[in-house]
Amino acid sequence: MRYPFKLSLLTVAIANSFVAPLASAQDQSSNDFRLEEVVVTAQRRSENRQDVPIAISAISGDSLQEKGLSDVSSIGSITPNATIKNTASFGGSSSILVSYIRGIGQNDFAFNLEPGVGIYVDGVYLARNIGANVDLLDIQNIEVLKGPQGTLFGRNSIGGALNIVTRDPGNEFKSKVEFTTGSYSRADFRAMFDIPLVDNELALGIALSKKDRDGWQKRVAYNGDTANNPIYLMATGGAFGGPVNTNSPESTSFPLTDGQSASRSGDQDAITLRSKLVWTPNDRFAARLIADYQKVDQQAAPFSLLRVDQNAYVAVYNTCITGDPAVYAGVGALTGFGTGIANICNASRGNPASPTGEIASLGSEAGQHLPYDNRYVIRDSSGRIDPDRSYAKGSNFDKLDVWGINLNWDYSLTDDVVLKSITGYRELDSSFGVDIGGAPFLALSPTFSDDEQQFSQEIQLSGLAWDARWNYLVGAYYFHEEGLHTDGVPFVSGLLQVWSPDNEYDTKAYAIFAHNNIQLTDDFGVTFGIRYTEEDKSFTGAQRDENAFAAKLFGLPASSYPGGDIYQLYPLDNNELDFDDISYRIGAEYRFSDDVMGYTSFATGYKGGGWTTRLLTPALDAPTFEPEEAETFEVGMKSELLGGRVRLNGAVFYTQYDDIQLTFQDGPSPVTANGGDGIIKGFEIELESLITANWSVDASLGYLKAEYDTVRSGVLLNGDEDFVNTPERTAHIGSSYQIYTDVGTFAPRLDVMYQSEVYNDEANTEDLATPGYSMINASLLYSLPNQDWQIQMGVTNVADKRVIASGYTNAEAIYAATYNRPREWFVTFRAAF
Repeated sequence: MRYPFKLSLLTVAIANSFVAPLASAQDQSSNDFRLEEVVVTAQRRSENRQDVPIAISAISGDSLQEKGLSDVSSIGSITPNATIKNTASFGGSSSILVSYIRGIGQNDFAFNLEPGVGIYVDGVYLARNIGANVDLLDIQNIEVLKGPQGTLFGRNSIGGALNIVTRDPGNEFKSKVEFTTGSYSRADFRAMFDIPLVDNELALGIALSKKDRDGWQKRVAYNGDTANNPIYLMATGGAFGGPVNTNSPESTSFPLTDGQSASRSGDQDAITLRSKLVWTPNDRFAARLIADYQKVDQQAAPFSLLRVDQNAYVAVYNTCITGDPAVYAGVGALTGFGTGIANICNASRGNPASPTGEIASLGSEAGQHLPYDNRYVIRDSSGRIDPDRSYAKGSNFDKLDVWGINLNWDYSLTDDVVLKSITGYRELDSSFGVDIGGAPFLALSPTFSDDEQQFSQEIQLSGLAWDARWNYLVGAYYFHEEGLHTDGVPFVSGLLQVWSPDNEYDTKAYAIFAHNNIQLTDDFGVTFGIRYTEEDKSFTGAQRDENAFAAKLFGLPASSYPGGDIYQLYPLDNNELDFDDISYRIGAEYRFSDDVMGYTSFATGYKGGGWTTRLLTPALDAPTFEPEEAETFEVGMKSELLGGRVRLNGAVFYTQYDDIQLTFQDGPSPVTANGGDGIIKGFEIELESLITANWSVDASLGYLKAEYDTVRSGVLLNGDEDFVNTPERTAHIGSSYQIYTDVGTFAPRLDVMYQSEVYNDEANTEDLATPGYSMINASLLYSLPNQDWQIQMGVTNVADKRVIASGYTNAEAIYAATYNRPREWFVTFRAAF
């Protein structure tokens, strides 16, 4: 690895040059107000964030409320060097959380892939990024931990971790309710209750929320070129084709769906419940039993068609609907497929024995289908893509049922030694489907479902030694996940009919770990930690193409297919992989004063390997990819200045990122492979300040330079691409002012966020890129004098800036994107009792 020693020395020099005058200014301050202390659990114990030698962005529950943030994806815009959004490139589910920290994450929701940023709720790891867009209900704080967290948080936290901590109920009865109305018939309800059951011993907390909002994208009728070309839609609940009344709102999808196709996309309909029972029978023992449940039943995220290219399967479709053998022969000769084009056009579509059945050939239905081209791209009067309308009629649903139980307890064996246990069990049932093709007939409308269970057990022993100078933690961890995943991906009018019923996966992981902070002198300390991990994975694939497209086009013999079945693409044998890893962290900290600390660290992280599961040509052996690894060198400073009125933290870092797992297009199929190695370097600065007792300002700035060092052959990259979901520059500034009057307190707030251009796919497709842009949110909070009643009014995306949020292209044929939400207003009524 190459270490940026010059950068490190420069950072230390800059820190030293500023520390003395700032400390002097602090000594001269006589103000009696200061920022509230931020307590975090980044080192698996509660401590002041300013004492932790890790780059952490921490957001309290009160701050989330003040900024109007209600789910995990919303914190990305105020966190430097982090991209957090709630839809994967082609999944269509707003329950999917795509998280990147310092250029490392995972852009795909597939079950065979591990997240690069670990998500933890009350100490329990969430294995799937499906369902990870957690409702921020009754939250104490969210910690965004930057850089590899391999020693304490383990595998799949190679980019960092999101550590979500919910609030403990108090020993007095309290309740808080709120109702929000706003744009698109928004009607949200929240309630939180603290219920003491036994004085100072047993307390119950209950929190619930219901979110409802109409979709912002309308599905409109296509009125062009239909008089002599009846559009053939896929029949409700079944086959790939067959005539359907073109005026019907019904169109569907794949056998795993039941035909939802609402007139809008992008709505919200979700229920979240959480209960927390806290038992503290004495001052040595505390136990928390936490149960949560979330149900989502809403429309898919809106997709807008950007462009259609006449190549790949789109060109085949448009050739077939001519019904002209001479055209078949000409296209076959031009493309080198010979009679394969005629075979595709003249053969019936589908497999009689499959759930989708069999229908007539496209060639026999000449004149009854519309060409697929740019006629379905909708633009506004200025010629720009109109993100608020679509001709789509296909899959349009997002369903999720997820619940979990978490029992954690800690017992003080002595005054200095604590034993802690965290036990978690979770079940997830999800199905979602989206129309990416944007046409009033079947173009590309994938659907997916997951049935997943996970269990985890962690034991920790922590304590103090050497006159409380040595703070240690040792532990062991066990994790087991199993589940079934189903894909249903029909391409244009059933020319491809990908069907993967009940792919089965099973993962077990074991780890032991230790973490130590030793204060060698009053000013100087060291940190070191290590974790050993083993994981065993098994997978049985079931992917098929019920139209046997490859066999018809290329003339492949049955012997090329698993089991001699021309519909079977993936080998049916059970596949097994084993991995192990040693991650470690070493570092040192030095206190320049009571309120200024500098630190340096070297940390490693690891993300497990797996199998590529999406194939469109047959494979006799399951293709695999290896784990990825990262090594990060970091220098940082944490400071509280001017009598605690200013908190200024910063870090510079350098990461060697190896065996990067990339999801890229191989023909029309997204596959995963180790794409190469990379170097990531940058810095981040965060500021919190009280200008006066009434006026607060918070700001952040992040810079990232992520480049490929080497690129492996076969991944369709040239090495000059930017990392996916990694803007070079991010910034945020927000300000709030408290105005006290006899009738109550008025608190206006303004937040401005900026990010530079970011690419939404590994190939850096310009059509799908998010341009550099700024976003403004504004709100006004009014509180009655006793603070028990509040009204908050606000506007998000004040300037109505519309940009691509995520995008997808399939074999350079279909280009489609999801845009950010439009300008919206809201009013929240809040009461506490």
